[in-house]
Amino acid sequence: ADLEMLLTLVEPCAIAIENAVLFQKTEQLTITDDLTRLFNSRYLNVYIGREIKRCRRHGIPLSVIFLDLDGFKHINDQFGHLAGSRTLAEVGGILAQAVRESDILARYGGDEFVVVLPETPPSGAMVIAERIRRAIETHCFLEAQGLQARISASFGIASYPDHALTPEGLIQKADQAMYRV
Repeated sequence: ADLEMLLTLVEPCAIAIENAVLFQKTEQLTITDDLTRLFNSRYLNVYIGREIKRCRRHGIPLSVIFLDLDGFKHINDQFGHLAGSRTLAEVGGILAQAVRESDILARYGGDEFVVVLPETPPSGAMVIAERIRRAIETHCFLEAQGLQARISASFGIASYPDHALTPEGLIQKADQAMYRV
């Protein structure tokens, strides 16, 4: 009788825990890019908005790096779209190794990525952008597939409050700076 009573109490708890885990996994899928495992643009905009409020409150800078891969179309054309997808995943890994744990990485779309650097002035963002540029340029992509491909990237930087005061403004200014490059 005690065992039956215990099972009656434990079963709903187990179901609740399982539902909580499933909810957490589902929530994670809504904010991450399947291919690169980086955050997606939906999460990026929410995060930058929160960071700008924090930066305004504490009087600290926030920088954003916008990067676009150069030569990516050639990889898709020469090796196929699966190789292109693998290249994007490798870029995600390179970005993750090049930044701090407190920085946020997002795949903005296609072959565009955004790096959010809390408490970082434009000069610090330049150092990080150069580190990423070198890492991408020197990396031999697709080696695990028995191929060798090289790409580079173009970068633009914008900072709060120097260049823009909104998430959209920061991304737009960083994107414009990247196109000037």
